[in-house]
Amino acid sequence: MVALSVANAARSGQHGCAPRAATHGAHFVSLVTALAMLAAASTACGRREGSQPARSSAAAAAALTPITGAGVKDLIAARRGRVVLLNVWATWCDPCREEFPDLLRVRRELGPQGLDVVLISADFASQLPQVSGFLSRSGADFPTYFKTEKDEEFINALEPRWSGALPMTLLVARDGRRAGFWEGKASYQTITAKIRPLLVPQG
Repeated sequence: MVALSVANAARSGQHGCAPRAATHGAHFVSLVTALAMLAAASTACGRREGSQPARSSAAAAAALTPITGAGVKDLIAARRGRVVLLNVWATWCDPCREEFPDLLRVRRELGPQGLDVVLISADFASQLPQVSGFLSRSGADFPTYFKTEKDEEFINALEPRWSGALPMTLLVARDGRRAGFWEGKASYQTITAKIRPLLVPQG
């Protein structure tokens, strides 16, 4: 099983250097490829977030809560009756950051219709200041989570088909069944097309 933390192996100044790959037409960061690229990357490649200016009216930093695979299952179970979009992302993942505005837009527009968006960072605990900064600049002012469990256990708890590539998204229907799973960045149009049929009231 591919380890989620592989692409973080060279944490010192290497955060924006993971390569982009394509599988089945979707853009994603391959964690195996990222390890090889990060090992060979120049020390001149620094963090992208650190050079970005803060918004003049940045939202308050979202609360970050540690979570395990079992905790994710409990979180989803507690939201039974609502559609859940769960996304695992990281600050060092280019497609994750590119997809983020669309996830927030989907939450904003479809939340009143019964959608909950659960965001889980795969960054290390030592990178939480960067995560909080990115969330604040993005306007994500709702509670979010960061993974604390060993990679294989976390992957198997969420979705055994998951290769470990980021971003990863799960859709859970109102009745708790798994209604969608994909690896890689998806467009706003693709995400909403998958969600809207699930928002139709049951019964």
